[in-house]
Amino acid sequence: MQKKIRNAIAILLFVPLLFSCVEGDDNNVSPSDARDDYIGEWDVAESCSKDSYSVQIVADANNNDRVLIKSFWHITNQEAPPYALIDGDIITIPKQSIMNDGSLEVHGTGTLNKKKITWFYEINDGADLYSCSATYEKK
Repeated sequence: MQKKIRNAIAILLFVPLLFSCVEGDDNNVSPSDARDDYIGEWDVAESCSKDSYSVQIVADANNNDRVLIKSFWHITNQEAPPYALIDGDIITIPKQSIMNDGSLEVHGTGTLNKKKITWFYEINDGADLYSCSATYEKK
């Protein structure tokens, strides 16, 4: 009888230890993606364009460090939207071609402040160089 009681006590002491270890694993939550604040629909006011338009910033599925800016510079049919890199509240578009035929080259930087990105970038179409500023406001 005493052996059964000892075994029951041992089990009662051991089972809570198992659950406490499992609960400890829940505290190892991975940090949020640095791109989260940038992802979404943005209204654009730009110095180089008279039209108002929207862009969509999406996570690059092929690279965890990048976002893609769809409809950038009001180009709606581009196959390869420019990518940008995130470093805290700084977003950087490295020098890159953004049209299928490579006819436009872009580079620039922006700063995120709450739900607003203030941009400065240059677009080169091979004939003209456009220096643009823009404000993106999250919808």
